[in-house]
Amino acid sequence: MSLNSMLIEEANPLNMALKPTTVDGLTILGDKKHHQLDNFGQDVLEGLTADQKTLSPKYFYDQVGSDLFVKITKTEEYYPTRTELSLLTQYAPQIVDSCDHVNWLVELGSGSSEKTDALLCEFHTKRRTFNYIPIDVSDIIIDSGKKLLEKYDRLSVTGILSDYERGLTLVSKVENGSKLILFLGSSIGNFDQDEIVSFLKMTYQAIHYSDYILIGFDLVKDRHVLEAAYNDAQGITEEFNYNILKRINRELDGNFDLNKFEHKAYFNEQKSRIEMHLVSMENQTVTIGELNTKILFNSGESIHTENSHKFTMKMIESYAEEAQLEVFKTWTDPKDYYALCLLRKKQ
Repeated sequence: MSLNSMLIEEANPLNMALKPTTVDGLTILGDKKHHQLDNFGQDVLEGLTADQKTLSPKYFYDQVGSDLFVKITKTEEYYPTRTELSLLTQYAPQIVDSCDHVNWLVELGSGSSEKTDALLCEFHTKRRTFNYIPIDVSDIIIDSGKKLLEKYDRLSVTGILSDYERGLTLVSKVENGSKLILFLGSSIGNFDQDEIVSFLKMTYQAIHYSDYILIGFDLVKDRHVLEAAYNDAQGITEEFNYNILKRINRELDGNFDLNKFEHKAYFNEQKSRIEMHLVSMENQTVTIGELNTKILFNSGESIHTENSHKFTMKMIESYAEEAQLEVFKTWTDPKDYYALCLLRKKQ
């Protein structure tokens, strides 16, 4: 059954409201507006009035924030992106050979699909036909999908504009072949520990025993290396962190004075994570017009903007075990900075 056929059959009971559109051979399921109905204002209000003030990192990624993040990945200090890309490039043949009969590649948070290209190239070489399903809330998948169709003549691309849960629910219906689900960029590290297990359990529900999951994990290492990656000398990560306040000012009529906040990113060894904060440098009151509210800050009080968990192999295996998965194979770099782990249902 094709994804389009499944859409007609499944959309209503799943309440997914996915709308199929075909442009230049590329099929896109979903409605950008429908999947971007995040309540920015409500989330900001709830986060900034909590005991520990927080802002969700998903709001980093407006156009400005997305551009800044691309710049971060190119800094000397930020090793995860280039290390993961080198692993995918070097070990693509082994990864593909390890995934018996896989002819569907599903990528969560695919973005530009740039790092995925090494795997797609290998699959395209070794399979007569192949299917790629990028899942993202951003319509960047339209441009990236068109480029891939131009590059690979036997590739089918069906993009899904959706969050992970809705997208996985739909692709779980694929029966004609095996799937490899990708979750790259150490994005799993942005989840809290209970969310990591919940995510893996959700993924477990979306796969069969012949399917695989490939996840990128940023490993625990020297704290100086870790902290430098989030405090680059050019100050790009700092600007990226400040941008969420700029977004509140711009979209919600806030009056945050960025000069009164300090970027702080450090490794919390007890929780095995980098924490990113914006720290108020004085007692102050911030007004957010669209929310008709004032937020009081004490000197030294922080807004917690992001976590990025770092893993040991023992931790990864424990999380997998809790979700009834097993680590089938692992590929790491010579410094053990990063790991690509191939998971599957316990056999």
